[in-house]
Amino acid sequence: MIMIEIKRYRCIKEFLCDAYDEDGFYMEGKSGYIEPGSIWQEGKDMIAGGEDNVHLDREDGPQNILEWCEPLKEMLPEYFEQIESIFV
Repeated sequence: MIMIEIKRYRCIKEFLCDAYDEDGFYMEGKSGYIEPGSIWQEGKDMIAGGEDNVHLDREDGPQNILEWCEPLKEMLPEYFEQIESIFV
């Protein structure tokens, strides 16, 4: 059986993120802040980003415009810390 690693992250530094709808379309004039302390789980399906991005789904907090984000992989060390790996 092949195990797949799913990484979980905690935001450690606030940053502004453009907003996209669930189909990956840019929402003109919409953006929001990713808040420190928020918990995110790595997803495998990219919605708006490319191979230089990582898809993260928010696990906690109230529903808002930023249920997911796709930061550049190079941003992860500055804005997120990995808190766990889940193997499924």
